Amino acid sequence: MTNFADEARTRTARLLRMAASDDDQERERIVAYAAATPDPPLMTRLGIQTTGCPRCRRTMWMQRDLWVCSACGHMEDV
Repeated sequence: MTNFADEARTRTARLLRMAASDDDQERERIVAYAAATPDPPLMTRLGIQTTGCPRCRRTMWMQRDLWVCSACGHMEDV
């Protein structure tokens, strides 16, 4: 498979392919997980930087010069 074809796949499709399971219940759990969790930001040369959200106590990701909460969407400048 080419890199382009792999990149065109959805996150759910990639997770299902990695799991390589024929169990319908497991596949349903994977689909539910992918729908309920946000996509992580793209990996930069510094990696993925995280911190805690002051509002909801979930994970915030560094995106350029901005912290963005993965759960509530709260944003803060660096």
